Amino acid sequence: MPLSVVIHKDVAEYQPKIVGGLTGRTLVCIIGALGVSILAGVYLYFVLGLNVADNAWLIYMVSLPFWLCGFIKPKGMKFEEFASLWWRHQTADGRLPYIPSMIKIGYVEKRTRKKVQKYDSIYRKFTRSRGIEAYSPRLGMVPSASGDTRRWSA
Repeated sequence: MPLSVVIHKDVAEYQPKIVGGLTGRTLVCIIGALGVSILAGVYLYFVLGLNVADNAWLIYMVSLPFWLCGFIKPKGMKFEEFASLWWRHQTADGRLPYIPSMIKIGYVEKRTRKKVQKYDSIYRKFTRSRGIEAYSPRLGMVPSASGDTRRWSA
């Protein structure tokens, strides 16, 4: 007989059961669903004068969010956690700014590009070109001594 090891459930996933195998969160959701259902039935019967049996679908619709919050775990998370992450994802612009690690640790200062007013259209033309055609000594557009092609000495 080979060696065997019993693997127990993850202790972090354990949730204490309060009544009938239901956790406190599930129990609160059930009580909320029943309370909203009763309130909706009372409102339909006494305020609007409608028959509750004919409009049971409306009561189901009112209590459905509570049932879903109590029993459904999307992606294995509690509904509150999932809803907050989903909302943050839907409202974010989805872009992550790139900041080099040398700037993050403070080794190098963040450089800002200075807008060239005198040769604005020419500067844009030369920044798009990638080779020897970027050099124009006649216009005073030559790379700086540091080799950085974004800075032009004028």
